[in-house]
Formats: sequence, C-alpha cells, structure tokens
Amino acid sequence: MLAATPHAPSPEGPGDDAAIVDGRVVTTDAFVEGTHFLRAHPPELLAHKVVYASASDVSAMGATPAWLTLAAALPADLPDAYWEAFARGLGAACRTAGLTLVGGDTVRSSGPLMLSLTVVGDAPARPLLRSGARPGDTLLCRGPVGRSGHGLRRWLGHARGLSWLPAARDLPASVLDDPCVRHHLAPTIPLDLGLWAAQQGATAALDLSDGLATDLPRLALASSVDLVVDLGALPVDAAISDLSPADRAASGEDFGLCVLAPPELVEGFAQRDFVAIGEAVEKAEGRSSAAVIFRVHGRAIRVEPSFAH
Repeated sequence: MLAATPHAPSPEGPGDDAAIVDGRVVTTDAFVEGTHFLRAHPPELLAHKVVYASASDVSAMGATPAWLTLAAALPADLPDAYWEAFARGLGAACRTAGLTLVGGDTVRSSGPLMLSLTVVGDAPARPLLRSGARPGDTLLCRGPVGRSGHGLRRWLGHARGLSWLPAARDLPASVLDDPCVRHHLAPTIPLDLGLWAAQQGATAALDLSDGLATDLPRLALASSVDLVVDLGALPVDAAISDLSPADRAASGEDFGLCVLAPPELVEGFAQRDFVAIGEAVEKAEGRSSAAVIFRVHGRAIRVEPSFAH
C-alpha cells in the first residue's frame, strides 16, 4: 500500500507510532466489535479505552495529544442508549486526557460496530522515533506490563452471555474492583510521559500496545541494534504476581512506554517510575536483521507473542 501511495520520507512518516506532518503528530486507529472489543464492554469505558489507546501513540512520539476526530459505523440493532452512554464516556475521557473533539462522521453499518479515531498533537522540537537508539543505551520500561492481557482473560469469563451494558456500574462490583480487568477495560496512562522523556534525553521510544514480545523487535529493527532484555527486571506488580515473566512479555494492550536513553540518565528516569530492563548492543555480525534476546536473570528464554486482536 505504501509503495503505491505518496508518503513522507521515513522515519518521519510510516514506521513510527504516528506520522509527523507539517509540525503535527498524527495517528489513526480502528476498532471493530468482535475483533477489538465485545458488545458487553460498557460503552463509557470503551470510549475511555479507544481515546487513550489512540492518544498513547501520539504521546510516545514526544507530543501532547490535543485534537480528536471520530468516525463511527453503527449497526441497526445498537440501542440509542448505548450511543448516548458512549458519548458521555467520550466526553469524560477527552476532558481527562486534555483532548478536544473537532469532527468526524457517523454512518450505518450492516455489520459490527466500528470506530475510527484520529488524534493530533503538536510535534516537539525533537520527536521521539523508533530509530534513534544507539549501542550502549539503556532500555527502560514504564507501565503494568502484562496486566491488560491477564484482565482480558478474566473479563472474557465475566462477559460470556452478557449483552450490552448501559453503565459500568451494572457490572458486579467484583469485576471493576479487579485491577487487571479495570486496566483492560479502561486503561489510564500519563500522556505527558513521552514529552517528558524526550526532554530528558531519551533517544528512542515505543508505545507498548501489542506487548514487549511484539513491539520490541520493531524498535530493534528500526534502530538496527540488538536488544538484550532481562524480563526478571520488569516492574513489580502485585496484581499479576502469578504470571511468569514470559507471559507478561507476551501480553498486549497495556499502553505503557518503552524508551532508550544513555546510562547516565537512568537515575532521572527512575524518578518517573521507569525501570531499566535491558540495553541496546551492536547488531551481531552475519545476521541480516536486528534481534531481541530475552533473558530471566541471565538465563536465555524464548518468548512467543500471544497477543492478537
């Protein structure tokens, strides 16, 4: 598709978390019922999730999300009350995230409910790209790695047999009291972290939307470095203490942030709860592409990505 379509030269175009166009950082995400979410997902929480999922891409580029458009394809069997609840959740999420809804479209769908969001922010003086990492940089991670995937498994158990719910409060209290389910249904992430990381001197960054096992190879490829990752150093999270490091790395939709930065900056990043989990090294000779080497306290392990929409 890119070969047939005009686009800006990489890396400030295709290949990063978002595109940089005329001083703006722009991203578009699509969400399809039955693929990305269930009808049972409370609509106000779904609105929250799609806003933060899209805005996290802009944030990961070192920009501050500012404007939002929404296109929605609504099936005929969707009650008006569902859309009204979604609209309330959208307004609440935009206020919390500092976003303004500036336009969009609504159409009828003969199939599932479909949502498409475009989020725009002002590009910083030095945007964070996936391609900026250098050998010797420290790999740092922030966020509840693995929590959303664990929450999804629990949520599917609760959602079986449910139709749509007009409000999250209609769920059993035990469901939303579960931090993993809550993070899956309505992830809340600090959207200023990317800009802060860029200002501190991060060399590269990536939004953890598809999980460490899927996303880190993209970062390694873009920067042409190998990444040596100690999964035993992942941020401690009591809510998922029963998950193995490999399971945590294989999960997606946490929307945390991974950055690379010179080692002398690590202490400063720790003040914002970033945890060092590895380093970038020279790509091994004789290998055509960069690689990610996962270890647990020095022991090499194989991690197979398990997250798929």
